Amino acid sequence: MIDDGALRELAATQHGVVSLEQMAALGYDGDQRRRLVDGARWVDLGSRAVGLVGAPPSAGRTASIAVLSAGAGAALGGESACAWWGMPTTLLEPVQVVRWRHRSERPPVGAQRHEPKLLPEHHVVVLEGVRTVVPARAIFELAGSRRGGAKLPWWVARVARLVDVAWAMRLVSGITLHAMFEELAKRGRPGSATMRAVLADRGVDYVPPASGLESRVVQLLERAGLPPLRRQVDVGGDRWIGRVDFRDPEVPFVLEVQSERFHASLIDQQLDGRRIEALTAAGYVVREVTDVDVWHRPHVVVATVQEGRQAARRRLAA
Repeated sequence: MIDDGALRELAATQHGVVSLEQMAALGYDGDQRRRLVDGARWVDLGSRAVGLVGAPPSAGRTASIAVLSAGAGAALGGESACAWWGMPTTLLEPVQVVRWRHRSERPPVGAQRHEPKLLPEHHVVVLEGVRTVVPARAIFELAGSRRGGAKLPWWVARVARLVDVAWAMRLVSGITLHAMFEELAKRGRPGSATMRAVLADRGVDYVPPASGLESRVVQLLERAGLPPLRRQVDVGGDRWIGRVDFRDPEVPFVLEVQSERFHASLIDQQLDGRRIEALTAAGYVVREVTDVDVWHRPHVVVATVQEGRQAARRRLAA
């Protein structure tokens, strides 16, 4: 019997699905692939993807089948990507897949295909086992999904609300949105006009409506009997560094709340790293917690604030 252990390990990270290209990359030749897909261990899912028999149906499996069957380099895109990131009011299905133009002639299984000329690797991350475009790009693609959308006030308003929600969820920021606009915006490119209208009054230092996440931090500190932190404060003296989530009004302490899912992407780590270096050089003590900490590990948030304030007081006394 052919040992399919390596395939099962890979499938476990991809909702029970692998592509034929991945099988070949792991060393399984054409004859072995045909013998493995016998309906007892693996089943043909159509196009170029196979599934592990017994893997339960799920949204992740549906997304994985669509992306893997579309070929190397494909990713979940548009409204489907927005939904996979957890943005409210968006739907995963019908699944939308994005891939480089002319990369493959075969259609993805059960998915709508979009083939842009520009799909750099830093626009894609692996989110819960599925290659997915980053939130800023997903919103841009959704903005371009309605023809003439920039001329429809209700459509611009819908995209604007989605931007505000994603911003409050820490999935996007002024930096990532405007950087994505600079990369993608081009006369005639779908989404450009709509995003231009949305971002016209949403600069890098824009503050979206107060989020439940920020309210939760305020509530946690109040319950712990700790002095409050100021929310959404511009910091920097002669040179503006940025707007931070929370700053202590008495000591140079800054608390940042990161999205545990999106903060894992390389581009955001680099951007956050540079900003923290600038804050530290300006004399601030910076501490970070995640959205998961805020909602599920409140003791971590309280302890982090207490430790950060103590470190800031020591810095002042030094």
